[in-house]
Amino acid sequence: MSNLDDLIDKTHFDYEQNETKAKQLEDRILKVPGMSKDFLPKRKYGQQFKGDQLGVTAQSMIVRGDKALAAFLGLDLNYWKEKARIEEEREAYLSAFKEKTEALRLKNEENKLARERRMIWNQTHGVDQRRL
Repeated sequence: MSNLDDLIDKTHFDYEQNETKAKQLEDRILKVPGMSKDFLPKRKYGQQFKGDQLGVTAQSMIVRGDKALAAFLGLDLNYWKEKARIEEEREAYLSAFKEKTEALRLKNEENKLARERRMIWNQTHGVDQRRL
């Protein structure tokens, strides 16, 4: 009979340990910026959250706010990396586009000044006069 009592005590102890870990995990999840208890699903006593149990909003907040926790929960970290890479590429494209636009503006300004010089020359000089 002692074996059964030991087994029951051990099982209870394990449940308590699991519940302590689950509470610590829940507290860490709630420390993520913007996280609320409303975003967390219900859990059974002694069971921890798994990444696939969390909603999209909670997963997104965790991945953005706590990378180590996201890795522990098995969440996809590539989404935000990919989004950051795309944003960097977009910024590079926009800055290159601005540089090209500025160069074209300067070239157009030079052409405008050259046209104005030719127009003034043509107004003040006859057809028979040539530039040297």
